[in-house]
Amino acid sequence: MKHTIKYFRILAFAALLVFPVSMLTSCKDSDGDGGGQPMITGVRTTDPAKADSLFTKASAGSKIVIIGQNLSGAHHVYINGQSINVNSTLNTDHSIIVNIPSEINGFKLTAFDKGTVDNPYTDEIRVETNHGTATYAFKVTAPYPSITRSQCRYPRSAGDVLNIYGKNLVDIEKAYITSMLPEEIAEAGGNIGGTKVDAAVETVLMDHHLNNSKTAYETDSQLALTIPNLPFTTGSLVLECSAGNVYVPFSLYLQAPSIAEGAYGLSTDMPVIGETVTVRGTEFIQVDAVKYGDVTLTSDEFTVASTEDELTFVFNKKPSRGSDPHLTVVTGGGEATVPFFNYTTLFTDFDDTVVSEDWGGGPKIIKTKADGVNAPFTGDGTFVHWLIENEGNQWWGTQINFIHDWGDDKFYLPDFDVIPADATSDEVYLAMEVYNINCDYDRVENYAGYLRYMMQPLDGAECDWNNQKDSPDNWIDYEAGIANFKELRLADIDGVAPTGKWYRHVMSLSHFTCYAGLTYADIKNLGVKRIRIMQINPGNTRGTVDFCLDNVRLIYVKNTNE
Repeated sequence: MKHTIKYFRILAFAALLVFPVSMLTSCKDSDGDGGGQPMITGVRTTDPAKADSLFTKASAGSKIVIIGQNLSGAHHVYINGQSINVNSTLNTDHSIIVNIPSEINGFKLTAFDKGTVDNPYTDEIRVETNHGTATYAFKVTAPYPSITRSQCRYPRSAGDVLNIYGKNLVDIEKAYITSMLPEEIAEAGGNIGGTKVDAAVETVLMDHHLNNSKTAYETDSQLALTIPNLPFTTGSLVLECSAGNVYVPFSLYLQAPSIAEGAYGLSTDMPVIGETVTVRGTEFIQVDAVKYGDVTLTSDEFTVASTEDELTFVFNKKPSRGSDPHLTVVTGGGEATVPFFNYTTLFTDFDDTVVSEDWGGGPKIIKTKADGVNAPFTGDGTFVHWLIENEGNQWWGTQINFIHDWGDDKFYLPDFDVIPADATSDEVYLAMEVYNINCDYDRVENYAGYLRYMMQPLDGAECDWNNQKDSPDNWIDYEAGIANFKELRLADIDGVAPTGKWYRHVMSLSHFTCYAGLTYADIKNLGVKRIRIMQINPGNTRGTVDFCLDNVRLIYVKNTNE
């Protein structure tokens, strides 16, 4: 028996010696371990639910799956001619998973950089293996485009140049004007139909730069579009860019103005006397008047920007209580209206409309002069002034603490026609006008002074005394009073905190424990019993707090980033 086994092993070894090497190679290829010419057949997302959806474009910073044949053993992957890191554990014979770097991490887009003669940047993926190279046409796109405004004299005709301003208007594949109106395109789910007439477009400005937060690149864009012969007078201007399509209203004749939705449209809804109000929108052409409540401003009392998409005025007169709580821009083409100075949103303006519970050591409540001037700033009626010098090493600081009345009644909250019942807590804001005179907030290193905001719900509500929002993003050392501040203290809705002027300071109710994740209907049901605003600085670095506050209220700002 032992001799039989030994003889069989000798025969098997001999067979291996004479077995064709080509047959072994063929078996190896069929098993899928990298032999043969590599081929890319598509690109998809890493989401298994979308495994059958292939695409030829992706934005910088995306994770993609390169699929094909004979892809194992890839030693280099290039996208736009730039080397991309390859993790061998994510490389099989049929797929390679890679991360396209973001621009902030050094990746170059062909919209802005064509590379060099020796190494041109091209819109393709190239996979190099030790058994061949595969290429695939693929575009890494700039951020999604937007049009902020267009400008051209009225009436318009063929041959006139329409200036188009916006963000990321690059890699334009097609420009045209369609008879389909913007609202019709929206109703069609973004499918653009109608009568389309192509238009010639040239780039006037392409300023590619880091955004203000230095977290991503963006491009300020200006285009010049030559208006073609049109068989219609109104419709939509459409730009088809690699990153997506963008469209805005178009007309040959003067149209009604519009005021932008959300935070961008109006700098503040309830200014104080002397504050500058900015209104942004489109078609601010031949503006005849600006009206709010029972006040009408004539053309010498407001200024329209040369861009015709912004106007400003100094707020010198309050509207009467009970008058129309809206601001209206009146032009030769029509009117545009936005909510403004609605007294029903007001918690307090400190003019005998609220009870302040004096817990000792509170800020000063100041009455301005009759003419509204109180150097170095202006104001109206009564406001609160925090002035604390050499402040630090304390956990319970200077505060304003107020209730509706001594009967312990609740604050009135606006009705659902002012703030929609289904508005989310991140669309409902505690707002107030602020004048930052000389605070060390955000300008003195390691200064941990901040404001704590508390909105106590009605009796019986859970977490009632813990329904507060602190400025610090997170604590590095709570006991030592050392914290990170992701946002500027006293910031407006755009994250900016100017000095030397009145402006609107806000924080969404999603920051408050009791209100987070609720609708406004839920928030209104929980109610508000007490509001407290307290200055705290537990840190060792002392500093100065010097700012004023007025018109504490609840407002609605529609989220337009959906």
